[in-house]
Amino acid sequence: MNNISNRIKEEEIKKSIDFILDHFKHQPKLFPRKIMTANYSGQFTVYTKEEMFEAYRQAEFKNCRINAYPVDIYENNELIQPPDFIFIDLDQKLFSNYKNPRKVLDIVKDDTLAKISSTYSIEHSQSAQCAQYSKLSNSSESKNKVFSTVIWSGNGYHIYLPLDSLVLDKYPHFSKSQFPFLFPFYKQNTPEYSTSEMLLQFTEELFTNGRADPQHMPVYKTCFLRIPNTFNLKCLENGKNLEDSKVMLVQSWNGYRPPIQLLTKGFRRWLIQKELDLQHTVRFQPQIQSYNTETSAYRPIQWIDDLLKRGISDGRKESIRLILGPYLAKRKSHGEAFRTLQEWLEKCQKVRPLDRTFDPKRRITSALKNSKGFIKLENLKIKYRWLYNAIAVEY
Repeated sequence: MNNISNRIKEEEIKKSIDFILDHFKHQPKLFPRKIMTANYSGQFTVYTKEEMFEAYRQAEFKNCRINAYPVDIYENNELIQPPDFIFIDLDQKLFSNYKNPRKVLDIVKDDTLAKISSTYSIEHSQSAQCAQYSKLSNSSESKNKVFSTVIWSGNGYHIYLPLDSLVLDKYPHFSKSQFPFLFPFYKQNTPEYSTSEMLLQFTEELFTNGRADPQHMPVYKTCFLRIPNTFNLKCLENGKNLEDSKVMLVQSWNGYRPPIQLLTKGFRRWLIQKELDLQHTVRFQPQIQSYNTETSAYRPIQWIDDLLKRGISDGRKESIRLILGPYLAKRKSHGEAFRTLQEWLEKCQKVRPLDRTFDPKRRITSALKNSKGFIKLENLKIKYRWLYNAIAVEY
């Protein structure tokens, strides 16, 4: 009976693999492609569907993921891969402050799908296009309804949607040279960051109204999708049984790839606003820093004191490094500051267990040596938006 059960399970997963691969059929090549599994640290390349399945089988079908984008995205140092796949991550823990987090999550998911598929979004966006993009679609296609794939990951919803797309970086309006403040900043964090890749962040923010996982900042190399009927290892480690840890298909994509020109005007406005925000920060940074150093270095900062009063579920390491350590180092003795941060981490532990690799003593000691001062709230919002959102969610 076990052998029969295993064969049935393997056949289900093979069908699930085919289902996910169907989302990439518009791309020039299905393989090679990066995948991830529970028994391998990091990403690795597979060259066939059979090799992919075997890697998943060896991992007992735990944490089985595949990149939505192929390995080869550059040719002669020129980007050749368009942003032709949207991945939206809606994490239930972001709504943990509500009485019924799952109910709120379901509402956000439904709102997101409605915004993606709404006729209003299509008609409104379509008026924004330049003639140079018009050949990507025709009028009959624009009337189509959009049905995205929806996956229950075990801890939230993932939404997958292929696009009829093009490489935006080749067009003057989307050249990185148009955004001199924005792209040097991003390159510090992610090498070879392209304008096309930033569309992935824009669409997630747009369609969720900013309610997606703030730490999910997708680029081509990190756009990993879960395979239905496999198992989420984190759920298993948190004590859930196999059935509750199973990755489930909630809704299937209907095969329609909406054209990217429905998004380009809004995307360019979004890029321009980010560029202006960074210009403002860089221009006024010296004055802001001087004022805080000379007149208010030791005064209480309400938003930081509020943060110390309660634990947060995400961003604990960066909160200590960028905010709490430097803040307390100027206001308390080393011993008092150390104890305060230990107590704060205990509060965080109650909200969500800390990563097993997290070393509190080393992190705290390092943060208390930071002589540059804590990051200001206005700068946190611009430079570390995911952390700002992680903190804001809790308040």
